[in-house]
Amino acid sequence: MSTTNTTKTSRSSKARLLRLLSLLPACALLSIPSAAQTSASGLPSTPVVEEALLTPADLPDAPGEPVDTSTSNQPVVQKPSPLRPRSRGVLTGHLDMVVLPDEVAAPLTARQKFFLGVKESVSPYELIGWAASAGFSQLRNSAPNYGTDSGAYGQRFGAAAARNASENIFGDALLAPLLHEDPRYYTLGPDHNPVKRGLYAITRVFITRTDGGRSTPNLSLLSGNLAAAALTNAYYPQINRSASQTFKTFGASLGGSAIGFSFSEFYVDALELIHMKKD
Repeated sequence: MSTTNTTKTSRSSKARLLRLLSLLPACALLSIPSAAQTSASGLPSTPVVEEALLTPADLPDAPGEPVDTSTSNQPVVQKPSPLRPRSRGVLTGHLDMVVLPDEVAAPLTARQKFFLGVKESVSPYELIGWAASAGFSQLRNSAPNYGTDSGAYGQRFGAAAARNASENIFGDALLAPLLHEDPRYYTLGPDHNPVKRGLYAITRVFITRTDGGRSTPNLSLLSGNLAAAALTNAYYPQINRSASQTFKTFGASLGGSAIGFSFSEFYVDALELIHMKKD
């Protein structure tokens, strides 16, 4: 009996030992951390996943939202300024002497003033003034007194051209650079009352701007017109060659300058009105 019991006990012990040995690998796996969970210092860690930084260009567009394709490196396209009617027949050339309200006019050099004065003297625009002056004098048979026949009108037209051209040469081409005055006319524009614009145009005969933009007496125009009036004694009829006649011519020239400035102030309005009527 003892031998049998001893044998049973031995078999039972071997069975337990084998069972324990079978459990050792599982215990080892549970007690040893994996390489992915253990850092170099022996501490368990979690795997690190590096995420790429996404830029706004990598992100998909939001549904329904417009895509903005503009960049700061793209050139800025400036809106063109309102069209200026520079190709309007006889107005071409004269408009160089007119500055509209929405324009920024750079100061003129002495050379630019000289050539503007010469250009204005031979501009087709001046034909209107010459023809009007000669016609008015012809109707009233006033100075210069060439008579009232058909040939007299041609003489008056030539005299008006010579006087007006000399006014531009003396005033704009020569005296404006010397006196540092701006010979151009700066319009007020349609944003102002018409009466105010008319009075402003007339007073520009006596007031102008310096090269720096300050208001100043229009000495270049006044002196230029006076010099041109004095020069008429060289080609007017003998009856019109005197000091009193010279000052009458000077006064008439100032009136002509006021009419010219008024035309420059309102010509854009007239062109727009004509365009509207054509439509």
